[in-house]
Amino acid sequence: MTLPLAETASVFGEQLLSDALLADAAGTKVKQRLLLSQLDDLYATILRQAYFVEFENQAHDLIAQGTTIDGLAQTYFHLLKEQFGRTMTISKAFQWEWLTIPHIFRSPFYCYAYSFGNLLVLSLFQRYKKEGKPFIPQYLKLLSHGGSQSPQDMLKPLGIGLCKKSFWQAGFNRIQELVESLEKTMDKRG
Repeated sequence: MTLPLAETASVFGEQLLSDALLADAAGTKVKQRLLLSQLDDLYATILRQAYFVEFENQAHDLIAQGTTIDGLAQTYFHLLKEQFGRTMTISKAFQWEWLTIPHIFRSPFYCYAYSFGNLLVLSLFQRYKKEGKPFIPQYLKLLSHGGSQSPQDMLKPLGIGLCKKSFWQAGFNRIQELVESLEKTMDKRG
């Protein structure tokens, strides 16, 4: 029930640390490395995990229809190509990557929590940046619930509706800010 909030404190702390490191970054190369590292982590914990869940959804439907292991591999490969777009050539060997992902077999549909949790924290972090110190007691109250309530109930006192597009958009806006910061460092290189 509370799996999506399991890493809220740690991911929020990572955002605080990242912002502090970026503010103190001496030189363009250091800033680029910090931004690339953070964006790489966000890609791995949001988009990549969402594609794992999409594969699981399709795989369950295909298995119910009697597909073969080759059919599953083709589906996974198609999703990989969709994920990476036309700019990247993906070796056909990666069609079997899904066989090496333990979550798919041991904890079906577990990966959604990574995407949900990270976007949630990015949205909360945007709110913290906007409100500053007044947000801290609300955030600490959220953390104090531990796993005692559903995410909806835990976030309700903060005035957060999980079905509101604007809340989730704030998380994507954070990613956009990081990309734009990286682009500015690239412009400085000439």
